[in-house]
Parts: sequence; C-alpha cells; structure tokens
Amino acid sequence: MSDNTYNGWTNRATWLVNVWFNPESIADVDAAKEAIEEAADAMPDFMRDFLCTDEINWDELSEHFEEETEE
Repeated sequence: MSDNTYNGWTNRATWLVNVWFNPESIADVDAAKEAIEEAADAMPDFMRDFLCTDEINWDELSEHFEEETEE
C-alpha cells in the first residue's frame, strides 16, 4: 500500500495552492479558486492542458479551516 499524499496534503496540486496562496480562511480558499480559474480561462487551450486544476482538493483546503474553528 503506497501513500500518495504530498507534504501532508491530498496531492501536489492541493499543496501548491496552500503554498502559493497561503490561505488563512475559507474566504481565502474561495478567492484562490477564483483567481486560478480566471487565470486558466485566460490561457490558450494548449496551455490549460498542462495544468492539473481538476486535481486540486478544494474541500480539503476548506475543511482545514473548518476544523480550526471547531476547536
């Protein structure tokens, strides 16, 4: 059985959102998602093929902050 996580996150794409955007709230996660989607939409189609935005686990990023508020 192998561990497919990346630095404690679901995968590298999710980890990169955390690294580059450093979200501190669910609102920050939502803003990061919007910024990434807008940037991807502005790219030529062939460039979008190199991105793995569909691999970003937005729920995991948001749940990270939901857990903090429950404590």
